[in-house]
Parts: sequence; C-alpha cells; structure tokens
Amino acid sequence: MPSSSLDVPQIKYDVFISFRGEDIRDNFLSHLRKELRHNQIDFFVDDEKVHPGDEISSTLLEAIEGSYISLVIFSKHYASSKWCMEELVRITECMEEYERIVIPVFYNVDPSHVRHQKGTFAEAFDVHEEKYKISREKLQNWRSVLKKIANLSGIHYPSKYRRNESEVIDDIVKSISEKLPHLLSNASEGLIGIDENSKFLQPLLEMESDEVRIVGIWGMGGIGKTTIARAIFDRYASRYEGCCFLQNVREESQNSGKHGLYEKLISELLEEEHLLVKGSAQARSMYVKRRLSRKKVFIVLDDVDTSDILDYLIIKQICLAPGSRVIITTRDEQVLIAARVHAIYKVQELSFKSSLELFCLKAFHKSYPENGYEKLSKMAVNYANGIPLALEVLGSFLCSRSVVAWESALRKLKIHPDPSIFKVLKLSYDGLDELERSIFLDIAFFFKGECMDDVIRFLDSCDFFAEIGINNLERKALITIRGKRIEMHDLIQQMGWEIVRQESNTDPGKSPKINRDPGKLSRLSRPEDFYNLLKNSQENKLVEGIMIDLSQTKDLHLNANTFKNMPRLRFLKLHTLLGVRSSNVLVPTGLEAFSDELRYLEWCRYPLSSLPSTFFAEKLVEFSMPQSQVSKLWDGVQDLVNLKIINLSQCNQLVELPDLSKATNLEVLDVSFCKGLCELHPSVLSIPTLKNLSLSWCQKLNSVKGEIHSKSLKRLDFGGCSSLEEFSVTSGELSCLYFIFSRIKSLPNELCGFITLEELNLACCSELIELPHNLKAFSRLKSLTLNSCSSLRYIPELPPSIEKLFAADCTSLESIFSLKEVFSLNRRRISFTNCMRLDKESLNDIIEDAHHTIFRNMLLWSSASSYGSWVPDEDDWDSRFNCDVCHAGSSVPEWFRCQRAEGASVTVEIEQPYYQLLGFCFCCVLSQEFSDDHSILCEYDLGDGVKYPGGSFMPFGVGKRWISDRVLLWFNLLKSTRILRDIEKYTGSDDHGTTCNQTITFRFSAKTYLFEQEDPVIKECGVFPIYASDVLDLIARLELEFDLNPHHKSAVWKVLGDWDLDALKSRLIQKIKEKSICFQSDSIWDSEEVSWSDLEEASWSDSEEE
Repeated sequence: MPSSSLDVPQIKYDVFISFRGEDIRDNFLSHLRKELRHNQIDFFVDDEKVHPGDEISSTLLEAIEGSYISLVIFSKHYASSKWCMEELVRITECMEEYERIVIPVFYNVDPSHVRHQKGTFAEAFDVHEEKYKISREKLQNWRSVLKKIANLSGIHYPSKYRRNESEVIDDIVKSISEKLPHLLSNASEGLIGIDENSKFLQPLLEMESDEVRIVGIWGMGGIGKTTIARAIFDRYASRYEGCCFLQNVREESQNSGKHGLYEKLISELLEEEHLLVKGSAQARSMYVKRRLSRKKVFIVLDDVDTSDILDYLIIKQICLAPGSRVIITTRDEQVLIAARVHAIYKVQELSFKSSLELFCLKAFHKSYPENGYEKLSKMAVNYANGIPLALEVLGSFLCSRSVVAWESALRKLKIHPDPSIFKVLKLSYDGLDELERSIFLDIAFFFKGECMDDVIRFLDSCDFFAEIGINNLERKALITIRGKRIEMHDLIQQMGWEIVRQESNTDPGKSPKINRDPGKLSRLSRPEDFYNLLKNSQENKLVEGIMIDLSQTKDLHLNANTFKNMPRLRFLKLHTLLGVRSSNVLVPTGLEAFSDELRYLEWCRYPLSSLPSTFFAEKLVEFSMPQSQVSKLWDGVQDLVNLKIINLSQCNQLVELPDLSKATNLEVLDVSFCKGLCELHPSVLSIPTLKNLSLSWCQKLNSVKGEIHSKSLKRLDFGGCSSLEEFSVTSGELSCLYFIFSRIKSLPNELCGFITLEELNLACCSELIELPHNLKAFSRLKSLTLNSCSSLRYIPELPPSIEKLFAADCTSLESIFSLKEVFSLNRRRISFTNCMRLDKESLNDIIEDAHHTIFRNMLLWSSASSYGSWVPDEDDWDSRFNCDVCHAGSSVPEWFRCQRAEGASVTVEIEQPYYQLLGFCFCCVLSQEFSDDHSILCEYDLGDGVKYPGGSFMPFGVGKRWISDRVLLWFNLLKSTRILRDIEKYTGSDDHGTTCNQTITFRFSAKTYLFEQEDPVIKECGVFPIYASDVLDLIARLELEFDLNPHHKSAVWKVLGDWDLDALKSRLIQKIKEKSICFQSDSIWDSEEVSWSDLEEASWSDSEEE
C-alpha cells in the first residue's frame, strides 16, 4: 500500500542509476550520462569504484528514495555485487511504498536469466551462498526482487530494433523523458486545463513520424497559445538533438530585426554562442544548413505576426532534418496558411471547471472559492469566459480583497475592461487596415450573433469589401463563424466598445468615463449614451451607427433635427422584442430628415404616420418598421436600387404600398398582419428579384394580381387573407405556398403551373371542398398540410415525392387514394388524427403503408451507407430515415405479431441472431388524456436491472383536441442504433454471436413539462424488431413491383442513384457479416458475392464503441 503523502521522501533527482561498474562504467555508462546531461535530466550515479564494507551507504539509500525514477541496468555480473542487490531491494521497496517508477534495462543479458536466475545470475547466487555465506532469507529476498523488476516492461539490448548502443541510449532517454512530465505538469498551477487543448494538438504533431512536421497554434490574444506550446516543448524537447523556444517573435523582430532572430535561433540549435565561419555570408548559410540537415530539432516560434518572418527563419535559412518538428503560435491564421503548415490547431477556451480552478488559484491560492465568495467567483469566471489571461489577471487583482471590493470591481469591469487585458487583445485590432477596423467595430456594436449573409449585405453597401474583411477578422481570431452566424468573444466585443469610448475622449490624459463626449462617439449601443446625446441636443457629425433597445431606456424625446444632425449615420436600429413593453419615442414636431447615408433603418413602433418628406432611400439596403403607426410611406417613385428587404409587418394603419418598380433588387417584402392594407401595388409582383412575399392576415386585401410572370418568387403566404377573391400569380420558382385560414373552396387554376412547389399549406381552410385531381403532377411536392380542413372529403393521388402529410382534424374526410399505390422511399410523417369518418379500407391502407415505409427507410439507409463520403450527423439521421404515423384507432397493428401488450410496457424476445437485427419500430395507443403538451419517454431493461434511456419522442400533428384513442407509430434509426449498441455491450460478441435468447423489456411513459403519466394515457404498446430478412423481403417485393409497374423504377433511382437491387442486397448482407450498424466506406462493387444462407454463418467483427 502506498504511504501517505507525509511519509514520502522529497524528490531530489530525476533518475537513480543502478549498475555493475565493471560491465558498463567505461563505455556504455559514460555515453548515457552525456545524453542525460544534454537532455537536462538530473541523475545520480555512484562514482565509487570500490565500496568498503557490506552495508549499503546511507547516501545511496537517500539517493534511491529521493529519485523519481530508478534505472536498473542488468548486465552479466550485476547479481555478483552484494551492493547492487541491496540497491535493488531498496528500489523495489520504494516502488511499492512510494509508487516510484522503475525502468529495467537488459544489457547483453536474457531477461529470463534475470527473472529465474539462470546463467551468470545463477553462478552469482552460488557464490553468494557458498563463499559469502549469505543467509537463505536474504537470498530468497534477492531472488524475489529480481523477478519483480525483471517482470516490468523494459528495454532490451541487443534486439532486432536496437543494433547499436546509441540506439538503446536514445530509447532510455526517451522513456525517462516521457515519464518525467507527469510530475512537472502536475506541480505547476499555470498549466491548469492544459490537457483540454494539448490532447487535440499532440496527434497533429505525429511525434513518431520521421517526416518533417510544421504545426500552427492559432487563437485570440490571451487564450494560452504560448502556454500550450511551452508545455508541448518541455514534454518532448529532450527527444531531439537540438531545440529552441523563440519567444515573442513579433516584438523581438521589431527590436533586433529578422537577422538577430536568426542568429539566436541557430545559436541555440547548434549550441554555439558565436558561430565563426570563414568566407562569405552564403558560405556561412550553407554551413548552417548542412549541419542542421543532419540534426533532428524541435523549434517553437512564438507570436509570429507575418509570414515573411517564417519564410526567412525556416524556409530560406534552415534545412530541417527528418523527424524535426516546428510549432508556430500566432493570432493570424493567414500567416500559417501562407507558410503551408501541415496542420493548424485553433485553441479553445477553458471549460468552466478549469476556469474556476485557475481563477481560484490566483485569487485564493487554492482550487476552490472561499466561503462567501462563491457567487462572486462564478461572476468573475463568466466574465473571463474561458480566457486564461483574463482569469489570471482578475484572480491576482482580486486576491485578498473584501467582498465589497469584489462587487465594485466586477461592476466596473462591465463598463471598463482591465487595462492589461485590453492591451493584449488590442494588438490584433492594431494589425487591421482602416476598412477592417470599421467592419470589426460594426460587428462588435451591431452584428454579434447575426446571420453572416445579412451582415455582408450591409457592409458591402458601405463599400467595406465585406467578404475579404470578415475572412481576415476570422483568421486573426477576432470573430468566429458558427453555422452561418458571426460570433465574437465577450472580451473582444468589450475591447471594441472601449476603443470607441477612448476615441471620444476629449482629454486623453484623463479618465474616458469622465471626459467622454457623446457627440464624438462613432457608434452608440448604450441607452444612456443615446439619451444623453438627445438631452443635450448635441450635433454628432461622427456617429455612424446607433442601436438602442427601447425596452431598456426611458422615454425618448426627439426633435425635428435629431437625425438631420447626424450626416454620417449609416445604421439606425431602434428595436424591442415582440410583446415586451418599450419606452415611448416622442416626436412632437415630426422629423425633418434622415441621413442620406442610411443603409439600414429599423424602427420598431415608429410613432409617425409618414416618413419625412425629404426621405431619401437610394442607399438603403434594409427598411424595417414593424408595429408602426405609418399609413403611407412616400409619394411617387423612389430610386431603391439597393433595397433588399422591406418589413412592415403589423402596421395596422398602413393602407397602401408605394410604387416599387425601381426596387429592382428587392428580395423580401413582409406586410403580414397589416389589417388595413386594401391593395397591393401591381409593381410588387413585377419585381424581378422578389423571393419572399408575406401577405398573411391582410384581412382587407381582396385582390392579388401579377402582370408579369415571376422568375424568382419562391415563398408566397396568403394565410388568413379572409377577403381574398382574386388571385393571379405565376412563378417558375415557387416552392412554398400558404393559404392557412383562408376561405377558398378550391385551389385556383394558376396553381397548376407551380411545378416547382415543395410545400403546400392549406391548414384551417374550413370551406375547402376538394383538392386538384392532378395533384400527383406536382413532382417536387414534399409537404402537404390539410389540418382542420373540415369540409374536405377525399385526398386524391399524391406524387411519389411526398414526405409529410398532415391531415389532423379533417372531420369530413372519408377516404384517401391508396398510399401503397404511391410508391415512395421518401415518406416520413403522416397524421390522420381525429379523422373519424375515414373508411376501413383507407385506415388499413395507412397502417400497411406505415409498415412498408419503415422497411423502405431501412433500404434507403442501406443505400446511403454505401457512400463512403457521406457521414451523417444526428440531424441527418432524424430527417432522412425516420418515420412517424398517427391515426385514429385502439390497438397496435397486427403486423407487430406477438411483440405487443396492454399497458405501458412490453417484453420483446429477439428471435434471430442479434447481428441480423437492424432496428426497432415503436407503437403506443394513446387515450384522450394525451395532449399536444406531452412527449413519450422510452426506457428499456436488458435483464441486468439497469434502466437504459431510450430517448423521447414528441408527437407531431396530434390535432387541436382529442376525441378518441389514437395509434402513434414511430421509427427512429438513431435511437434504434443506440439500443443495438447497448445490446452488443451487454451480450458480448463471443458468447451470443450465433444464437440469442435475449429478451428486452421496454417501458413507455407520457411526460409533460411538469410530471410523468402512465396509465391510462398509454393504453397499449408494441415494439417490432426489424431484421435483415425483413429488408431482403422488401427487396424481393420491389423486384416484383418493378416487373408489374416499370414506371416505379424511375422513382427509386431518383433516391438511390445508380445502385441496383442486387447490389443493395449484397451490400446489406456484407454489412451484416461485418457487424456494420455504422457507416462503411467500402464500395459495394468490392464486396464478394454473398447469399442469404451466408448470414447463418456470419459472425461479428470488432467494432468501435459508439
């Protein structure tokens, strides 16, 4: 048992070397000592050639106890030395008592001879017993420690891997170096959380490769790039023949120039302070290259800001030997890209746990907060947001201060960043050009978290060349693109705010808080700044942008010249969240003008009935005034060539729209919920670029006519237009059409021309009697929503493209065209909730189609998984392969066979070898108590008493109210796959590969946000195991289907591409043989010809854990 920490001797040496002097002292040991010194490994060697007496000296005992590693070099005559054997006894005791590390080296001896005392080791023990009369107890102890140490993993010489002494010495030094950093890294508080990044960086270095490898470490200032590089350097530098950590390259290059850096680099690599070479500079350069080409080196270039430095230091001046490594840290990714490094690692912020630990070490000198400081510590950590520099600075600053001082300091930080943090972060900003600085400040004030396309649209309108500018900001780690949105670290954003504040400082020598002039701020986002600007009636000829949350400020009093006095204003956003109370904006004398430079104008709840008569919108890109009092925009025709978006939603006073014929680049027009709008200007539907037109709930709108066929309109919304009588719109690109809550009785004839339609929503059209009989001609239609079409009696044939069909609460619906006749591999969601008049034939057809659809989805998955380049994420699984069906009924379908039961639980027996199991289909019969607030939870028991989570399912299209029991049937490939993995882990692949007596108990429950419910909400349930044989049967039916209906074949090929059914069959069987519930990269054409009978002999191969 290891001793307590109080009893463990203090470490004084890295390594203690135990050896037999006459075997190795004058050759092997001398070379080993030289390499250990070269690699800065502190070792203890007993240099006494003759030891008086029999007892080991106290000096040696203390050296053994004080060494982190003991290196035991077994040579031919090692055991003949009583001194060596006593050393070995104490080394073994320290290994067992203090968990010291022991590395055995078998130098020209067979390990089995050491372990079992054969050969020279047997001879040595004979001498000890016969000549020196060593007691049997001591000899037995020596034999025991020899066996223990010789059983450890060690280093052998000679061997097929080590043919000379230099190789074995290299391996010894490498082994020692690898074990030492664990002690060093744990002893340093500055390396908290270092493993969070280094574990991703180390594989990029490929340390075992003999190739030259250059890797970049990239990230924002203060995020720990240098610390990570230093940790990696300290861990691996000892493996190399030369090493150099060149710190602060950016600063040093300014002070001593590129050549000074070069001299320092080669001096450390060649270990020569002054390199004297006769001849020209070229001769000197060739001499250096020649020497370094034979020397494996490890170089770190820290804080590099330009690619020409790298070019000068690494590319032109140095020839790197095989196996060399170079790490470059930088804030600018472009530096690494230009240098063509082999890999780039972007440093991630520390986790909250590591952040709190690092902060507390600085603030409290321990890893957790003191009593009374817990909440404040979390506030400080949240402010730093994972940046080590900020955590260390704040922790050190707040150390030993009172709670009151902490509260004051944290309030201050919300407005003014710490100067030392600000200075480090601002270096990246200083490296930007003028346009890039403007882009950065605009994002910091107005666009954090916004869609990148919207930001680019605005910035391009300002002639800022947004694409390259944003790209450069990202590569300098000032912003991050996540998905399609622009994100910015909180400290970087605050740095941008502070830059604008300091620019407005009227007296640079004094506090910017006291002397900030609101009239000199280039951008405003704090309500108090805008309020003070208005209160003082100041003119601001510098302001370029204003964004104010009206819910966060007092009432605003504007005068006629408020915005006229801002001639450079490009961006104006006075906004509030929908339904949130906001301040009043009072403009008693009206507005005289807006800036002619405006590109973006958003004013929620604009209080005036019209815009200024001098309103000039030529440069305007986005115009948004939702919930406003405006009744009319302007007279005549405005030149709106740059305008892309108009949003006038919920403007109840708006009566008409102006002529928009010159808005030739308009893409979005939203006048939804404009209840006073009577007509749509004819020019609107003639705009050549219009993509999205929302007219929903314009209840007085009675006519929509387009004189010109649109080539761009993709989304058209007439929902809630209860007075609409005339509809004449054509488009060659329309994909989404909405008529919800309208009074149409049948679809207009023009709809037949919308062959590109993908989504048609007719929900709550209570007077709709029929659907077009040629609906099947809409070859791209994926989603059809008919919920609450209470007068609809029949659904005609649908196109094979249909994926979602919602027909809940169609209370008059009597029959549907047979879904099984509509051959499709795409169908995923079907709802016929509360359709009580559906005839038995239609209901049976829905159930049978659900059965077929699930197996078709398995076939679709089988084909998709054959493409090696396609790797799905969780969203892909849900969208491509799942199927959900809901309909009136009171029992689980019969095709679930015996895998069903009353109540909320069912036990399923796996009837076939589980490697043939592909997934599960689930079914629940739900009572009327089940509402649209419920979700269904699933858990399962494999027989080990553990409740495994099976995920949750939120039903769709359940209807606004339940008037009978409902059957809900669903299949989720991702959740099925997880269940299969749990079965595999539980049963194992050795004992249950060919036979399976496994039973699984599934339990379902209905849960709202507040509580779970069991019976009577779930009245019956079933689970259907899907086997490979089921899908193979489907393939056989498809083959017959193609013979009977050749036109169905083309529908399949649209989904499966070039795969034929024989190939899919072979692929599926091959997957079963390979235990492939994960995606494979092999081509189906590389598979051997296999048959169904082969499955009986197939066995599972090893697979990765999920």
